[in-house]
Amino acid sequence: MKRKEDIRGTLMKAGFVIVIVVYLAMLCMRGYAKDVPIEKIKEAVENAGIPKGVQELKDRDLRRYYGIDGSQNKEYFFYKADSSMNVDEVLVIKARNSEEVSSYEAAVKTHLENQKKSFEGYGVTQTALLKKAYAQAEGSYVIYMAGENADKWKSAFEKAVK
Repeated sequence: MKRKEDIRGTLMKAGFVIVIVVYLAMLCMRGYAKDVPIEKIKEAVENAGIPKGVQELKDRDLRRYYGIDGSQNKEYFFYKADSSMNVDEVLVIKARNSEEVSSYEAAVKTHLENQKKSFEGYGVTQTALLKKAYAQAEGSYVIYMAGENADKWKSAFEKAVK
């Protein structure tokens, strides 16, 4: 009788350890991204297609739209539509540490929420595109991708860093 209890206890412990290992592996893989030069990622995203009327912006614009000081971190690229009625936009920024990841991720999420509020009630097409936008951290990178090409950009980004 005691032997059955010992076997049952051992099996329960082994099962618990397996569950913990699988859980930890999933957590580690969720935010994994290789350390890739930002220029390679930019090239992959550009090859996925930058629509007409979308142009590359610089430090001043990064601060204006996201509150991020681009002069402190040159490891980014930022494209935004010329028209204020167009939500096509892509930002990929490489953080130097976990504090920057958190800060940049909060900035892109805030930007997305502000965009949704801006188009709420009258920009039906834009609102639908913003609901499918990406504003998240991927390893040491933080991304914001919205618009018609958001899925293509995200796929190109993932292929470049995974």
